[in-house]
Amino acid sequence: MLQALIVDDEPTHVQGLIRHIPWVKFGYTEPLTAQSGEKAMTLLHSRNIDVLITDVSMPGMNGIELSTAAKAIHPDIQILIISGYNEFEFAQEAIEIGVQGYVLKPLNLGEIKRKLSSFRQTLENIKQINEKTSNFQTMISDSLEVLKDSYIYELLENEPMEEGMLNSWCRLLHLPDLTEGIRILVVSLDNYAVPGNDANRRLMLSSALLQSVSVSFQDMGNVLVSKLKPDEVAVILVNPTADGKSQMDKRMRFIQDYMRDTHRESVTIGVSREGSEWKEIQRLFREARHTMAEARLSGSGQLVYVGSDEQKAYEDFQQQETLLPSLLALAESDEADRLAEAVGQAFDELNAKAPFAYIQAFSIGLLGDLSRKSCQDIEAIAYLSKRAWHRLLECKTVGCLKDIVLEYIDSAFLLARKERTLRQHHLINRIVAFLEDQLSNNVTVKQLADKFHLSAGHLSVLFKKETGQTISDFVKDLRMKKAKELLRDPSIKIYEVAERVGFQTPDYFTYQFKKNEGCTPQVYRDRYYR
Repeated sequence: MLQALIVDDEPTHVQGLIRHIPWVKFGYTEPLTAQSGEKAMTLLHSRNIDVLITDVSMPGMNGIELSTAAKAIHPDIQILIISGYNEFEFAQEAIEIGVQGYVLKPLNLGEIKRKLSSFRQTLENIKQINEKTSNFQTMISDSLEVLKDSYIYELLENEPMEEGMLNSWCRLLHLPDLTEGIRILVVSLDNYAVPGNDANRRLMLSSALLQSVSVSFQDMGNVLVSKLKPDEVAVILVNPTADGKSQMDKRMRFIQDYMRDTHRESVTIGVSREGSEWKEIQRLFREARHTMAEARLSGSGQLVYVGSDEQKAYEDFQQQETLLPSLLALAESDEADRLAEAVGQAFDELNAKAPFAYIQAFSIGLLGDLSRKSCQDIEAIAYLSKRAWHRLLECKTVGCLKDIVLEYIDSAFLLARKERTLRQHHLINRIVAFLEDQLSNNVTVKQLADKFHLSAGHLSVLFKKETGQTISDFVKDLRMKKAKELLRDPSIKIYEVAERVGFQTPDYFTYQFKKNEGCTPQVYRDRYYR
């Protein structure tokens, strides 16, 4: 049975809910009650409360504040707020803190009953999810093979794991500490995807590959075998012994011979260099894959080892693949100093191993990409780019290329930043003027974004960067500032002040004013004229 708590400073309202709702029928014990938020807090701390029903307007702690505190104590608690017609603006804050229901007075008992049924169903769903999560945790601890597949795939194909996560996986799989290192084998079908292989043959080949690898290495101690793709299996040898290493060639040849003789399919196997730590495994895997791809250019069915030359070839390949994108990513971040430092390092590294023609082409390509990212129809940058291109074509040394590119980065980013700052400053000034003019209206961020032809997210980022505040906080401060100005005029009624600064009801205006200024509007006015 679920436990509800009703909080209202009017005892008749509380008794009405207790008498007229068949609580047991809806799966609830008799509700607990409290006549204030402060007394309700005592019950929330001492009892397991499933559902909170609270009036929004109470002396001291109001319903919004009580709901916020209740969520902190019982994260899954379901909350129903009861409000008068003239307090509906509180609904927005209720939604923001995660309240599940909001009803208006006079109460409709049918609506209350529907909410209680909905809350019961939600809580039952949450209970089921928690139970299934717990069952899953029990199941995975009993399914080491499933865990091994998940671990190997995550280890090799996903982003590099943090050391703490690596250690937790090793404990979960009962893997020993690395004393003799690790080595990875990548076993791959050469012609899996050719048009002649239908779905049935592909399934058969995939299964045969996995089984042949598993059988070949099953008695080799600590070995993890996993199918990464239908045509690729990975083998991780943990602490391989000297005897195991000497038998490795024989085992791999068996796989190749079996797949060729039984299934007429060639297999290429890549063997990594030895690693000493788990954090090296992804690098070892990618080196082996790259070496296999290079070897396949000269034929299929090969057995290749990663040595120092292959390791160096992968490093060169990796640098070429990541150099330009990484520099352009820095350019996107608008950090000219970091970009210049990275570009300088790139030139130094290229100078040590690449011919001048390649470095010159790299310089021209980099300049073109940077120009497209920073130009933004700025005439001065367009001129700067053309001048730099001509100078690059006339260069005869790597040092000259480097100096021109670094000089361009410094000048172009400075010009772009100034132009962008100026445009943003003018735009935000226009937006602020519009907000001041529309203060009595509740303009949403989306309406504001549509008017100024921006996305809501981009507008929010620009506004906070320029003013140091979110749009909602800025409007709130603007309203409070204008409200204090109007309160100093005794001829303006407080309800008129509320309307002029965009509040639909005086009650909500009073609530927000006290929340921001520490006193009610009337107290503020009295202090001013004291």
